[in-house]
Amino acid sequence: MRSVLLHNIQDDWGNQQVSAAEQKRTIAALSRRVPLYARAPTRIDLAGGWTDLIPFAMEDEGLVVNASIDLHVYASLTPVLDSCVSLYAVDLKELFHPVEIYACLHGLNLPQAILSRVRPNRGCHLATWSDVPKGSGLGASGTLGVALVGLLSVFAEKKLNSSQIVDIAAGIEQETGISCGKQDHYAGVLGGVNLLRCKGESVKSTPLGLTEDALEKLHNSLLLIYTGESHFSGNILQNVIDAYRAGNRRTHDALKALRRIAGEMKQMFEISNFFDLGQLLDENWHFQKQLHPSVNTERIDELVDIGKKSGCIGGKACGAGGGGCLVFHCNVGCIDSAKRAFRAVGARVIPFRFDFEGLRIWSPEG
Repeated sequence: MRSVLLHNIQDDWGNQQVSAAEQKRTIAALSRRVPLYARAPTRIDLAGGWTDLIPFAMEDEGLVVNASIDLHVYASLTPVLDSCVSLYAVDLKELFHPVEIYACLHGLNLPQAILSRVRPNRGCHLATWSDVPKGSGLGASGTLGVALVGLLSVFAEKKLNSSQIVDIAAGIEQETGISCGKQDHYAGVLGGVNLLRCKGESVKSTPLGLTEDALEKLHNSLLLIYTGESHFSGNILQNVIDAYRAGNRRTHDALKALRRIAGEMKQMFEISNFFDLGQLLDENWHFQKQLHPSVNTERIDELVDIGKKSGCIGGKACGAGGGGCLVFHCNVGCIDSAKRAFRAVGARVIPFRFDFEGLRIWSPEG
């Protein structure tokens, strides 16, 4: 059995069109009820996270440096003979049969909301699952959104480019009541190590162009740790947005500092110099904590302290913070001792590689 790649969506960053032969194979596969699969990478936000959020990006330009990683979110779609649409969230062990359609999406889980807005025109059974723990801070919700929107667009034989997939997925997520930027969605669609410029609803993603040697050096110096604490990013995000809208000077100043740090990291990456990466991660984390008290926890403080005592130069919480994952930059000779120290206090070391493929949709065909 071989996998036929239907979409590897790159649009403005390397337009790949689906050939007529591939389209015919897709339609033939659907007629035989062959399933479709989608896979999209999560991300580590290295600097500038939060500045992609509305309202900050409406009033100023947000800058984010992030890296897509090979911890993926998956979705599958199997055509059925009737008109029923069902959904099984494997990680949550939740089955929706049939999926109800809602006019108001507020408070819905994301797959239900997407199916209410991007309704399949034929019956199908959908399933979703993920490589990352719930509340990881690695942007899995945004990644799930682009995987489902991309998968459903192929099922409906509609051609959507990267920006369209991102805009649809992010718009639906916002309709559910979750404030979000678009960095997670772009990381899921495009892959790579990128700088994102965010102005209002517009986002420009630019690859940072690291060589293979530089990427290997960067990868070998990073540690990804799961705290063991899940978080609900929606609450933390809303706390920060409320503080920003209330004119909290500390929050405003912190967001401007986070944007500045992302610009400095971009310049550092452009010359493949990672000497100060740990210091920038540390500085980023300092200003993340200034956004709102809910960003930090005692567990995060404990692990950051352990990391520094074990040879990590600096680190920060991924995503909104409040739990989830932490990323550290380490002296290469201290990686193993740092891993042992984290494991000794019950933290999980998560192996990863960078992902440059982005959103991939395929069908098995004999």
